[in-house]
Amino acid sequence: MLLAMAGATRAAVIDFENPPAGLVPNGSYIAGTAVSANAELTNQFENLGAIFTTVGGSPFAALIDLGTGHAVSGTNGIGTVDKNGNLDYTLDLDIFLVVPGTLTPAVTDSISIQGDEISIPGNVVFSAYDVNGNLLGSGTLPDTPGGTYALSDPGIHEFRLHSTSGTVAYDNLSFDVPTNPNGASPVPEPTTVWFSGLAGAVIFMWKRKS
Repeated sequence: MLLAMAGATRAAVIDFENPPAGLVPNGSYIAGTAVSANAELTNQFENLGAIFTTVGGSPFAALIDLGTGHAVSGTNGIGTVDKNGNLDYTLDLDIFLVVPGTLTPAVTDSISIQGDEISIPGNVVFSAYDVNGNLLGSGTLPDTPGGTYALSDPGIHEFRLHSTSGTVAYDNLSFDVPTNPNGASPVPEPTTVWFSGLAGAVIFMWKRKS
């Protein structure tokens, strides 16, 4: 396991500044604030190969308006959501990789994300898992302004982040192109993916390690 070097080539960079139609950043980033339905972040970036959820909370994360000087890339970032649908940064963010444009589990060799620009004493613990839920590597770094949390390892399917201070939002997700670990051609999903079906898939992936 190696920490990814700065400047490594990436196939996808998601800065959350131009979200797909229907995904609108939550108006407040304050912990405990209710997350609006159109800020629920799940499979909207599936075309790039990423699905988002919250460990032990709602089956989604949240797109949030952090504001200029707080977000790394501009104004938007992402955060975690509790079971009641409220922002809760004490929970872990989980990112699953899929073959772009499908829900077929996929893997990458390198992935990274940045924390927000406002640092509060504490650490970010980040871990990578394969498609079977086996730990591939992990790291712990201080919460610094725009800190980068990155791992490189063959077979990364899941990237999990935990803020020990319970205050970190994230931005600028970057990863090498996800591929099918079985080498088979994925079957494209229907144009419309119902949220309930997605939630079931995400919950299944989460339960295998709970």
